[in-house]
Amino acid sequence: MLFASKEFLFFFLPLALLAFHVARHISNGKIAVNILIIFSLIYYSWWEIEFLFLLLLSVSLNYLFLRLILLNSSKLILAVGLLFNLGLLAYFKYRNFLIENIELLFIGSSHSFEKFSAIIIPLGISFYTFQQIAMLIDARDGTIKTLPPFLNFVQFVTFFPQLIAGPIVLFKEVREQIEALQKNQFDGLNVFGPGLAIFSFGLFKKVCLADTIAPFADLAFNSHQIISTLEAWAGSVAYSLQLYFDFSGYSDMAVGLGLMFGVRLPFNFDTPFRARNMTNFWKSWHITMTRFFMLYVYSPIALRLGRFAQFNLKNIFLIFFLTVLTPTIFTFLLSGLWHGAGWTFVMFGCVNGLALVLNNGWRMLKMPKLPFLISWSLTMLSVLISFVYFRSESIEAAHNFITAMFSIEHFFFPNWLELYAEKIGVPWKSLPVLSGGSYSVKFLIILAILSVLSVRMPNLSKCYEKLKPSWTLASAIAFMLIMSVGFLDRPKVFLYFQF
Repeated sequence: MLFASKEFLFFFLPLALLAFHVARHISNGKIAVNILIIFSLIYYSWWEIEFLFLLLLSVSLNYLFLRLILLNSSKLILAVGLLFNLGLLAYFKYRNFLIENIELLFIGSSHSFEKFSAIIIPLGISFYTFQQIAMLIDARDGTIKTLPPFLNFVQFVTFFPQLIAGPIVLFKEVREQIEALQKNQFDGLNVFGPGLAIFSFGLFKKVCLADTIAPFADLAFNSHQIISTLEAWAGSVAYSLQLYFDFSGYSDMAVGLGLMFGVRLPFNFDTPFRARNMTNFWKSWHITMTRFFMLYVYSPIALRLGRFAQFNLKNIFLIFFLTVLTPTIFTFLLSGLWHGAGWTFVMFGCVNGLALVLNNGWRMLKMPKLPFLISWSLTMLSVLISFVYFRSESIEAAHNFITAMFSIEHFFFPNWLELYAEKIGVPWKSLPVLSGGSYSVKFLIILAILSVLSVRMPNLSKCYEKLKPSWTLASAIAFMLIMSVGFLDRPKVFLYFQF
């Protein structure tokens, strides 16, 4: 049940809001929170009810691990808890990938791979697993000192606005909020309006922007013919914009829904396409995922390697290799694999990791600051190339696409610009993507509009407290909702639901 579906918008969400707020008014906060847990479990089981039991198993065992860690502060219990969570993730998400590559490495072919081809990845398993991993590590490190009631833990993990595709929430961010809800200390009506505005904004981003550019991006990446340089650039930009508005829209909807139920979830995007370097890009793209990998993967590795380098190494290049390059590349390779079980995702992580290493190396060598246009262009070029790997079906397809982007041999004008092509001496032919004049002009206009919006749109999730009731805001919400509902019948899927 997608946030942008009729079932959710006209059935599930109104019912959940009504039940929660009525229970809060006529009964108490604990009953309201318990009702919210029930609706969250219904929401998850709507997709595949058998995976609800997997979710409940994960929650129950992680609560046990949490209890044991808080009692004993044991590294062994933490290791067992991490092994359970990562094992669960590996079995359901990566076993096909692992089996196939192990057999290819040692046997030369994957004889058994077909037996596992029908595996379905449980919805949101990466997100709720990482949330619980973070909580176990925080408990072992002393960040969490007391065991929360079981239902509070269940509410933290299963809260439906963030259950399927994030944000990846830390327990310390919502613990006091859950307790306040149970005590009926709720300023819901003060944040309900901003929540509705942010949700409407996110729905508009997804349904009217991301889903509008999606067919153009699909046409470029699914073409069985060799595409031209112009088509490759247009296709890579189109997919980047689709991914941006798709996940940015989902993240806005998650924050908006959270506010409607009185929970302030962390925002996940801070206009990343404005970034002038890769460090700033990853501080503003999928913020909670970046935070997770920085806190629980990069920092521990960098700290240990840094201590070793401080006492054992003198060569600046060896120090850079050990303390910057190694933890950065390792972290982003894991980040790439987190997004999906495939070598294209490994390459996605590798491209971003290398770009960050170059970024940090440039800064550490105190090289001159580049003009904004140059630094921004290099950043966006790195992002576009990484997204080509992210979208492509195979490494070979990604390399062919990138070759088309940069090869002069692929530079053709479409046949409907034949007259202009001959005047300036540029070859032309019939192209698979930019095939017709009116279609191509429509594509390029949408591309231009969304490119501007991606850097100019305000981030309501970040500044929702500044939203005040007004006729302008009401009119904007009404317009976005009317437009979004009008496009609900179009085929849609959230791209990050597969992760």
